[in-house]
Amino acid sequence: MLREKSFVNFKDIISQLETSKESRINFYFVTEEQNQEIYALLVHVMGYMDKLYLVEVIFTVLKELLMNANKANAKRDYFSREKLDIQNSTDYAKGMSRFQENIIMKWNEQLDRLDGGNYYISLLMKVDGKSIHFAVENNAPITKEELARVNRRIEVAKNYNDLSDAFTDVSDSTESAGLGLVLIQLLLKNSGIGSDKFKIFTNDKITRATLTVPDVTTPVEIQTGLKTKLLNEIDGLPPLPHSLTKIIQLCNNPDSDLHMISNEIERNPALSADLLKLSNSAFFANRSQVSSILQAVKVVGLKNLRNLLYVSGVRKIMDGQYGKMMDVWEHSSRCSYYARYLATENNHTNKIADIIAVCALLHDIGKFLLLSVDRGFFKKIETYQRGADSGNSTLLEEMAIGLSHPQLGALLAEKWEFPPDLRVAIEYHHKPFLAPPELRDLVEVIYMANMMADYHEQKKGFYAIDKNLLAKFNLDNIDVFSAAVNKVEVLYKKTNE
Repeated sequence: MLREKSFVNFKDIISQLETSKESRINFYFVTEEQNQEIYALLVHVMGYMDKLYLVEVIFTVLKELLMNANKANAKRDYFSREKLDIQNSTDYAKGMSRFQENIIMKWNEQLDRLDGGNYYISLLMKVDGKSIHFAVENNAPITKEELARVNRRIEVAKNYNDLSDAFTDVSDSTESAGLGLVLIQLLLKNSGIGSDKFKIFTNDKITRATLTVPDVTTPVEIQTGLKTKLLNEIDGLPPLPHSLTKIIQLCNNPDSDLHMISNEIERNPALSADLLKLSNSAFFANRSQVSSILQAVKVVGLKNLRNLLYVSGVRKIMDGQYGKMMDVWEHSSRCSYYARYLATENNHTNKIADIIAVCALLHDIGKFLLLSVDRGFFKKIETYQRGADSGNSTLLEEMAIGLSHPQLGALLAEKWEFPPDLRVAIEYHHKPFLAPPELRDLVEVIYMANMMADYHEQKKGFYAIDKNLLAKFNLDNIDVFSAAVNKVEVLYKKTNE
């Protein structure tokens, strides 16, 4: 069961939960591929419980607990092989002095060591009325030293209101007893689940960490100095130029004709140049060269013209206020091209694919604010999540600041009166399962394009991507996914030569 491509039968587990039976999934070692399956399972389970908004929180907590169980089992296996008594303080100190070098630095070898061995990990779930209980159990009793370290971390976490305090304060990272436990406490407190719903139990046979998600959760609004600064920054940003909003109004008016709109655009030479540049950019690359404003309007369509005008306005304001943040625009441009490719491959019309591409171009506008107000701190968060399969959530931003970059982007979209498709794409591009049903297909394309761009840029690994959506796009095999990213990247680079 542990090495199969798919180890979870969603229907069976939902059926067990519906009848209030306990569901148990067993492992010898929890891999990143299995974490990906667990995330997909939680989307189903929390959807059944009508608590989809808690998926990211629950997954982050369970992933931390499962990793801690992995390390606890690996440690006991190591002590056993080294003939050290883990309950003896002298042996414990001796073993731990070499644990980092011999186990943590060789983590990829641990699956082969533990697979089929004496140690197990279980993930348990049970529905009780409108509450749901989770537990992570392993047959490695916790030592006094370990329990003392865990309790210290939990006590320290009570003093934190947000994750920014913890980033600089947590020094004990031994066996994930540092930031991970603090993160769990903050997530539970601020999500409204409550840190008191998390318990650790141990005896001479097992260690079990339990989490109860109650029927009613009331999130705590996180207040930080950085959040206040960001909100003030949004208030201080100028509105979109009147010349743009006038043309946008014409696009929205059914009585306007193409010549009238084209003439209005041509009154503004800078806007005309921007529109022609955008109309001939990467995500329209399969079209013939656009050389006139009227032709541009005909090619892209009124709805997409309106969106392109928003892009032009946002670029003017962001570049004027914060300078040219080329790393953000480069990622957005790549994501836009990938999104258009995915949309076309998945049988969306050219007009819809164009709309998706423009939405993708603006998906990260919230990052401009984060980077401008405190670039160093945002980069610290990004570094913590970078690389392997740390997940695709923006929870660290929310826990550290009180707002994530999609939420900031949504506030900007509201300020500048973006249309619904743009607003929704910006707000939900990391959590497409929460998007309104009528726009979910659009957001799912942008989500996948963003993940593919992150994968190419080595910000995310394959197993950080929602397995449900990988399957929807026929990309749920790492070799197929990698080949698709490489193929689209080659096409993208050709359009920019």
